Amino acid sequence: MGRWSGEEGGLWPLRALFLLSGAGGAALLPFFAPLLRGRGLDPEQIGLVLGATSLAGAVATPLWSHLADTRLGAVRVLQLSALTTVVGALALALAGSALLPVLIAAALMSACSAPEAPLSDALAVGYLGAERMTEYGRIRLWASAGWGVAVIAFGVLFQHLGLGPALPLYAFGVGLFGLWTLRLPAGAPLPMPARSRLGAVGDVLRSSPRLLPFLGGVFLVSVAGSAAWGFLGLRILGQGGGPFLVGLAAGLTAFVEIPVMYSSAPLGRRFGQRSIYVTGALVYAAVFLAWTFVRDPLTITLVASADGVAFALAYTGVVVIVGRLVPARLASTGQALAWVVAGNMAPIFGGALGGVVFARLGAPWLFAGCAALCVVGAAVVWAVLGGTEHSQGA
Repeated sequence: MGRWSGEEGGLWPLRALFLLSGAGGAALLPFFAPLLRGRGLDPEQIGLVLGATSLAGAVATPLWSHLADTRLGAVRVLQLSALTTVVGALALALAGSALLPVLIAAALMSACSAPEAPLSDALAVGYLGAERMTEYGRIRLWASAGWGVAVIAFGVLFQHLGLGPALPLYAFGVGLFGLWTLRLPAGAPLPMPARSRLGAVGDVLRSSPRLLPFLGGVFLVSVAGSAAWGFLGLRILGQGGGPFLVGLAAGLTAFVEIPVMYSSAPLGRRFGQRSIYVTGALVYAAVFLAWTFVRDPLTITLVASADGVAFALAYTGVVVIVGRLVPARLASTGQALAWVVAGNMAPIFGGALGGVVFARLGAPWLFAGCAALCVVGAAVVWAVLGGTEHSQGA
């Protein structure tokens, strides 16, 4: 892919891009399930909506990434995505409380916003290059910083005003993100024609045989994370907490992520990326297991802060591992497939199954099952990456 010209000229616009991405998403994502509950949807219906949004993202993400790698470049695709996401968010704001209109509008919004995270990641690893790719966390931490500050502020705001402003504020944040992409080089990374009849997706699968089994383990961990976090807000509210604690849980997690992401480069060099990811997955398991026994809403919130360690290690591990498993010319598609598995397909199962378990068996059973699934996923990743550069440290 090659670096962009100018070290700081490329780095600071990327840091700001991640900052805006984190702050904009904070207006909606932690509050989405409570927002749907406030419109009258029950837990199983909420799980259905969460699953539908993830399915829409899973279908749309490879199409966006193919367009980025072979036609328009990542920056142009991000601009188009931001514009259509604003329209989708406003449509959801006006969709009312009936299940079908809400489901359709939410799926449309998800399909439009699908490439934001994976293509931003692709831009970051492409800028850093192979020799500095482990420093990705020092760019990604700006998203955590933006998320952490914004989500606590939104929690305070929604505690007093209700969740009505969430979707308009999210649309505004996405609009700012889209405008900021105008400061990035339009051709970074440079698009190239696909060599497979399946497009860029076929190219990346053919050239990276370990990618799919690795993503299988990531899928299991991500299903657990999606189910646990998708219903954490309802757990907090059900134990007497309010939107402020929901926002505080997400904000504390983000603040914990920052130093861990900053340290991910030396940790990766010393222990290897396989150990980085597997440690993150096991910390997830410990947090979810703790939620099984904790009932006080403030304690649930404080325990959630440890999830920041898990997310920072697991997320940076996936991005760097995928960045090295796939050819540089297919960076957008490689990161997109990782996002489809972890950010789209996993929430389909996590949201749907989580809704059923939460409604019929209760939160403790949900969180215990999520902990067990993380352990299994960690074992799969450990086995798949054995004998590769990712299993070795200094």
